[in-house]
Amino acid sequence: MRRLLLILGNDVRRHLKAPWAIVIFIAIPLLMTGLIGVIFAPRSHSGQLPPIAVLLVDQDKGLASKLILGSFDVDQMKKMFQVTVTDEVDGARRMKRGRASAMVVIPKGFTLDLLEARPTTLRVVKNPSEQFLPDVVEEFMATMGVMLSGAIQAFSEEVKGLRLMLDGPVERIPWETLGPEFGKAQKKIAAAAKYLNPLLIGLKEEETKAAGAKAQSSMTDIFSIILPGMAVMFLLFIVQTLMRDLLSDREDGKLRRMLTTPVRPLEVIGARILGGWVMGVAILLIMVAFGTLVFHVNWGPFGFFLLLVVVAAFWTAAFFALFHALVRNRNQAGALGAPIILAFSLFGGSMMNPEVMPKAFRAVGIVTPNRWFIDGAALVREGRFPLASLIVLLVSGLVLLALAVPTLRRRALV
Repeated sequence: MRRLLLILGNDVRRHLKAPWAIVIFIAIPLLMTGLIGVIFAPRSHSGQLPPIAVLLVDQDKGLASKLILGSFDVDQMKKMFQVTVTDEVDGARRMKRGRASAMVVIPKGFTLDLLEARPTTLRVVKNPSEQFLPDVVEEFMATMGVMLSGAIQAFSEEVKGLRLMLDGPVERIPWETLGPEFGKAQKKIAAAAKYLNPLLIGLKEEETKAAGAKAQSSMTDIFSIILPGMAVMFLLFIVQTLMRDLLSDREDGKLRRMLTTPVRPLEVIGARILGGWVMGVAILLIMVAFGTLVFHVNWGPFGFFLLLVVVAAFWTAAFFALFHALVRNRNQAGALGAPIILAFSLFGGSMMNPEVMPKAFRAVGIVTPNRWFIDGAALVREGRFPLASLIVLLVSGLVLLALAVPTLRRRALV
């Protein structure tokens, strides 16, 4: 045991003297996680659309145009629209630069046309580079047009009095004739209130979650989902590199020289496998620390996750021990190792969400360590113990180790 630990210590120190390959393999998944997270994370924590930029050109400056402008000033509308009042020249320039989703132009004489019950037109200029947001502005203005048209037609008699008030000086307004008209307007408003208040049909806002559906994720949630898959993929690359010593020792004659000493083959093999296991755990914990500090990743109960890390690193060391026992030389290991790791990562969910994979891909993914580590990490994030993942990785890792050790021993004595 003492000789095994001495060999292990020498191996660890040797790898730490030339750590750049390990550092690069640690940095790549962190950079990829950050890049993917920034691209696919939601842009707002509430999951709502950002305010729609609208340019408003008021050529009328009348009562009706002020009503339209005021409709954008309601609290709910402020959340949906970001309105900038400008002139048509500046508005056209901003639209060409893509600074707004739409420009609304209220024509000159708009208020008077409404009061005279003459047809008039609101102009909506839409940004052609956007598909959805300009249509929202168009539909909102169409709704405003319907509401204003309906109000003018319902209060047509009263509007005539309002027209007189806007046109002439105060002394020429026939107040005695307007009184009865305003009285009629009061009756119409009271009648409308009778039919509209209270409404027979109400609207209740609720949120629900369909079976199998996932809630809107924040940026932290996105990082928490991506990083475990990236971490286990590059854990495979790193441990493969570390375990390649099993081949280099034999090819360089180092193993034969070591066996001329009191060191036994099992001690050398055990030191190499234990080294891959310990370094794998350390590398995963470094990724966990960076993920916590930089991306604020939620790992869940750390004790559960640490146990999953230890078992996953053990499986990886056992697998590559068997792998290097079966290949002939380092060139063959390099040629076969990368495709195997990429296949594990593709089918196991490190590169693609398993939920969007074909059924055949998902079936293949069950035999990969990536799938079990990713699924286990998801359970830990929810505060649950990853029993199935631990059992599968531990039992299969023990089987791989049982196959690897005698094979490596026979190769060492050849």
